[in-house]
Amino acid sequence: MDLYGVTQATAEARDRGYVELEGQKIENVKGFYKNVAGGRAGVTEYYMYNATNVRLREFSLGYTIPGNTIGAEKVLKQIQVAFTARNLFFFYKKAPFDPDLVLSTGNDNQGIEVYGMPVTRSMGFNIKCEF
Repeated sequence: MDLYGVTQATAEARDRGYVELEGQKIENVKGFYKNVAGGRAGVTEYYMYNATNVRLREFSLGYTIPGNTIGAEKVLKQIQVAFTARNLFFFYKKAPFDPDLVLSTGNDNQGIEVYGMPVTRSMGFNIKCEF
């Protein structure tokens, strides 16, 4: 999106008349974003982010109900109920996307953001009855 000049960062750079990079003012805004965001041949360091994050990756809570509290018929020995969830939320995230995002199975594509689908959040509920 930077290449086409449709992001907030490119709008601000155009309004200012320059891009500031490592203390230098680059006045050719269009040329800068063309060189930096020029596909896979661009200067990718400009788009590198710190992958530091703290998240609640998995949560599980279960309880076992003993059979003697279930009823007088004593058909059930016990019931186990549990709630499980994955990828609930981030406590802290430095990058503007999920750092665990994977573009493909290759080693060189970890952490590349290409507007893919968001990482899924899953939740489940389990009941196990023992007779």
